[in-house]
Amino acid sequence: MQVIDNHKAIRNNFDKALANIEAELLVKIPEGFNNNILWNYGHVIATQNVLIYGMSGLDFTVPTDFLKQYKKGSFPQEVENPLAELEAIKIISENANKQLIEDIKEVKFNDYQAYETSFGVVLESFNDALQFNNIHESMHLGIIKTMKQCLIRK
Repeated sequence: MQVIDNHKAIRNNFDKALANIEAELLVKIPEGFNNNILWNYGHVIATQNVLIYGMSGLDFTVPTDFLKQYKKGSFPQEVENPLAELEAIKIISENANKQLIEDIKEVKFNDYQAYETSFGVVLESFNDALQFNNIHESMHLGIIKTMKQCLIRK
């Protein structure tokens, strides 16, 4: 599926953008922003689960506390070890993607509750959610890259 190949490419770009990043850059909120790099990364994983699993009436594949910490409307929390949190998010991301691919193969996504995104786009099916998720993740990847540039320049 092209949409899954695109998703994998987006996640690979997250890995590249976050490779060898300094811990303090992960949690610093740049001027003009209301969140940080770490939150943006966790947020895309949480949102993928809500849009795809939650709206399909299926159990989430990420921990509930992770969803609460990174869901839409949340704000960055104090993180004791940003690099350890980054690695934890990477593992959650990898596991969630493996599960998604398995669940697609098993055709688990039969019902979908329509959902209007903050973009004003109405998702009416699982396929809509998959495609929109790639748009959402690409936007946050761009935000992460912009934040990183802002923080490195200072």
